[in-house]
Amino acid sequence: MFELYRKRQLGDNLGDTFTFFKNYGKNFFKIFFITNGAFLLLFAIVIYTLLKVNFEHIQESGLENNQLKSDLLEYFNHNEGLVVALIFICVFLFFIMSLFNYAYPVLYLKLIAAGQEDLEVNDLSASFFKVLFKLIKFSIGYLFLVFPVLIIALIILFFLCFIIIGIPLLMIALPALFTFLNLHFYSYLTEEKRFFESLKHAYYLMKVDFWNTIGTTFIIMMIMQFVQFAITMCLYFVGMFIALAYLIGNSASDNTNTVEPSPLLIGFITIVVIVLIVLGNIFNNIIIVNQGMIYYSLESGDKQESKSIDLIGDTTNE
Repeated sequence: MFELYRKRQLGDNLGDTFTFFKNYGKNFFKIFFITNGAFLLLFAIVIYTLLKVNFEHIQESGLENNQLKSDLLEYFNHNEGLVVALIFICVFLFFIMSLFNYAYPVLYLKLIAAGQEDLEVNDLSASFFKVLFKLIKFSIGYLFLVFPVLIIALIILFFLCFIIIGIPLLMIALPALFTFLNLHFYSYLTEEKRFFESLKHAYYLMKVDFWNTIGTTFIIMMIMQFVQFAITMCLYFVGMFIALAYLIGNSASDNTNTVEPSPLLIGFITIVVIVLIVLGNIFNNIIIVNQGMIYYSLESGDKQESKSIDLIGDTTNE
């Protein structure tokens, strides 16, 4: 059984993150993809529909910018209901999917910490819907209370970058703020604390092992950013090759001012968008699980103290 509540150093936080995925990765991502499959399918249909509509109007209008803009505006004016409905569906799906994907690793680790093994989709779905209202309240509190403070802090740090001291401060502040927010979220969902209680508790945890904590966050973020950048660039060059071949094929046609809506190009763009969303969520899960290793490591001291008190109480009663 994977031990979450134990004291970790920087190397342990990183090592245990990958050990967790070695032990639970298959089950973890199976549930993740099953749950996100319906959302991603609907999202892909919406993206494909929007791209198809735009390409059809490019074909009808040619490549003249003024005529294209005029036809697109006319189409949107005559199909406001469809456009608004598609935008609303995209925003709603993105919001629900974001809530689940951000809470998923926290809830998964919470169930593992409670001693549950071989988790199923129903276990995570039940946990998610149980805390859905809390997640919405957390989102509102974060948006209107925490986010403005973060923006002010980042603006100050940005201006400090014009002097030498600002750059190292920024390198420390960014992982520190990111870790603080994740510890706040873990405390909020794991310990059933209220918004401000978990905020205060996150501040306390940050002080327990500050440098080890932000060092772990900085390293894991750099690793994930590098891997994601490499994959994104590969997709970018493949997309450029397909787009170039598509344009060359159209330029060989009799009418150079028309653009045929290629299902291959539209399908490829749709697939790339979905792949980037999936990869972003996978890398985000890895980072959030890593933050979980930090959280449970920082909480291990209190957990061991409570166990010791319980053992002393049991011994006294005997």
